[in-house]
Amino acid sequence: MRAFVLLLSLGFVAAESEYVTRKLCRDVDASQCSIHSVIVDPCPQGPAFCTLKRNKAYGITLDMTPHFAAENLRLSITSDVSNTGNFTTLIKAPGDACKLLTCPLEADQRRIFDVDLMVDKRFSGKFPVKIKLWDDDNDASACCVTFNVKVK
Repeated sequence: MRAFVLLLSLGFVAAESEYVTRKLCRDVDASQCSIHSVIVDPCPQGPAFCTLKRNKAYGITLDMTPHFAAENLRLSITSDVSNTGNFTTLIKAPGDACKLLTCPLEADQRRIFDVDLMVDKRFSGKFPVKIKLWDDDNDASACCVTFNVKVK
């Protein structure tokens, strides 16, 4: 009976996660990284966009293959709340990505990592979110992806 309840619970968790439609960032050299998938949890209405509630934690899983090696990694999450093409609104300030990934990062080795996302209460509407992971010693070596969210 316990196994049945556990399997049923796992089924509900999997049903809430969703692959989202993603795009590579315009300001980052696409040859530096291959993005295989982006999953937002929970996101039952994906893949075009995820409806997020303010001040609620969401998990993002990024599956990627960086084509560069790095000793020191940085990660930031920004948004374009005004839909002007400028990702100037911080969701997660640039920080040490080695807390999420094992460093050093090796070139051409597929990596999967999870990061938490929480949208501030001042955000609303539909807009893109940008996740960027880069080598702190060489800004040109970066993985970057955007996806759309709707905040209500």
